[in-house]
Amino acid sequence: MIEVLILCSTGILVGFLAGLFGIGGGLIIVPVVTFLMIHFYNLSGADAYAYGIGSSMLSIIFTGSIATFFHIKNNNFNVSNLSNAIGYLFFGSLIGSYIIHFASFYFLKYFFVIYCFFSAVKLLNHSNLLNFLYSFPLKIISFIFGLISSIVGIGGGTLFVPYFESKKINIKLAISSSSALGVVIGVGTILGFISQNLITENTLLLNSFFDYGNIYIKSFFFLTLPSIFTIFISTKLLISLDQIIIKKLFAYLLITIGLMSLFNM
Repeated sequence: MIEVLILCSTGILVGFLAGLFGIGGGLIIVPVVTFLMIHFYNLSGADAYAYGIGSSMLSIIFTGSIATFFHIKNNNFNVSNLSNAIGYLFFGSLIGSYIIHFASFYFLKYFFVIYCFFSAVKLLNHSNLLNFLYSFPLKIISFIFGLISSIVGIGGGTLFVPYFESKKINIKLAISSSSALGVVIGVGTILGFISQNLITENTLLLNSFFDYGNIYIKSFFFLTLPSIFTIFISTKLLISLDQIIIKKLFAYLLITIGLMSLFNM
């Protein structure tokens, strides 16, 4: 019962964040599912983290698709922002899924925490720390962002939103575009997990399709599905919020997640 309550509460929060910040909720889902797999199912840190990533990616595919639908309905979407990114983004996320299987849990954990803090500082500092990267072609940037997003278990909103902004794209359009790109990252990562497990069959709970994708199926029903109820509200709220407020809220959220993951994941 406690497990279900944790998942449902997380799902409501994830749906709100998916529409408001253009993220699939991975920065919350990964540490929550990892914690549950360690404490409720006694998995090792590395295996638990893999299930956290897979579960996050399934949620990102679902919530990203719903959020994109509502963004299109609200006339807040431009497909031209995505056409040159999709293929390379998919390949980067596929490679990232292989890195997860070979890397140690501590590497993955601290990579996740450092990413949260780095992203928060970048938002609060009002300076573009990735200017050196933004000069590269979008294809290269997409591959790198796909790789990082897969390892961290996110939909890429914290990477793509600042990038699109640097190209003078309105933040609201940047957020809607990142929602759609998150779906690509999710598909690439899960397919990577499935291909690896079909070859090695080395996961501890390998007895279903969902285990091949390192997906904790309870998280879909009790976390992802409840998130639908708050996606609609947050996509509407995005239209009326000031851009500076959105950035500050996003930064404070990242700092909180980073600290919690450092001591509890």
